[in-house]
Amino acid sequence: MIAIQFTVATNWDFKLIDELAKYPVKDIYGVAKFSIVGHGRPSFLLNEVSEEEIAEYIRKIHEKKMKFSYLLNAPCMNNMEYDAEYHKKLLNYIQWICDIGSDNVIVTTPFLISLIKEQFPKLKIRVSTIAHVNSVNRAKFYEALGAEEITPDVMINRDFKTLIKIKKAVKCDIVLLLTDGCLYQCPFRYYHYNILGHSSQSSHILGGNYVDFCILNCSAIKFSNPTEVIKARWVRPEDLSHYEAIGIDKFKIAGRRMPTKWILRAVKAFSSRKYNGNLIDIIQGFSMSVGVEKDPNAKFIDTIDKEPKAKLIIDNTKLDGFIDFFKKQDCISMCDDCKYCENWAKKAVILDKEQAPRYVESLEGYIKDITTSREFGIESVKPEKKKKKGLEWNPETEKIFEDLIQLSPQQFQSMAKMVISSMSEENAKKRDSKVVENQDIVKAFIAGTPEPFQADMREGLKKYGLLNE
Repeated sequence: MIAIQFTVATNWDFKLIDELAKYPVKDIYGVAKFSIVGHGRPSFLLNEVSEEEIAEYIRKIHEKKMKFSYLLNAPCMNNMEYDAEYHKKLLNYIQWICDIGSDNVIVTTPFLISLIKEQFPKLKIRVSTIAHVNSVNRAKFYEALGAEEITPDVMINRDFKTLIKIKKAVKCDIVLLLTDGCLYQCPFRYYHYNILGHSSQSSHILGGNYVDFCILNCSAIKFSNPTEVIKARWVRPEDLSHYEAIGIDKFKIAGRRMPTKWILRAVKAFSSRKYNGNLIDIIQGFSMSVGVEKDPNAKFIDTIDKEPKAKLIIDNTKLDGFIDFFKKQDCISMCDDCKYCENWAKKAVILDKEQAPRYVESLEGYIKDITTSREFGIESVKPEKKKKKGLEWNPETEKIFEDLIQLSPQQFQSMAKMVISSMSEENAKKRDSKVVENQDIVKAFIAGTPEPFQADMREGLKKYGLLNE
């Protein structure tokens, strides 16, 4: 069996160094709360550490024959890198990273990679997962810029065909991120990393403060639809061999916002290739309540604090064989036609039936406050109600329609009502009918409901005897 190696996040606990040295850890990575470049976590969630402590930490890591990687992976520097005065500070900061003994840097932007390669050639460059390397062409592009390692876009973690092709196409080491629980093809992901990058930049006008609109939406979806929990591209400890078989033997374990106990539990599980508990205990992105007490937004704390009562569990003991399917499945184009993850979710995902909906309701309430501008003390401007236009509706059909719309998350109901009612009327017109009937709304709901909410919608149709599957 190939000797695997891990790159592991640090929370700057000095005790972590000795413990990680007991496992096949090749390097440890981290960053200060703020930096001139920024990174992929909000500053308030990270532990305070001085420049002197960072230098000492790296020295201790080297004593244990491990290496250190410094994070410079924000996806945007607000164009300040092209300002002469700021650019000078940037160069001084990277020189400091060299001076304190960093072996590697983890970078997102092509500009910064090129600059480091040109002026700081001793630093080994790893491309961050935030760069979204998801194809052979993109991997070759970053290698040509000077990267020695690439952490691919986590969204291709189960795309074995693409991973194999990337591995063959480049000389770079591929370092696969194991512990990411983000939604599959998450619509918030690019925006979220931009927010996080700016929230950790030392020069940003807001000083790290922001409202995590992305996490609120992400959590509302996960805690209302177990299928999305399974679709997320985390990797089980038991499944590392499938990646070793295609030549990937370096893996990343994230968690710098987590306590030492959490980090060591994850490292132990992946090192032993086995975990008999709840995958939530070793995967990020599902439990937002850890460290939330540090958030400067009191309302966010109060909302996310309800999460533990929802009791989300991914029973890892029930997932043996789960990964095999993905060696032949084309998820990117066939996800809407497939029930595979939904079926596994029924086996392995558990949510408290009473508390999970209450948690989701709390999240949706906060989202509503943000989108109506109430969170900012501003009265939203609502358009005047217009007279109802369009075809007549069968009263029974209209009642069923209103009930089914309620199955959508609160923040999407207004849009769903507008889109699906319009589609229903179009369906009636195609029948040369002046009245919308049950058959018209059935077709509209099936065609117009986004995949994450399809299961609930279909159950609703079945409830009214409108769908036989």
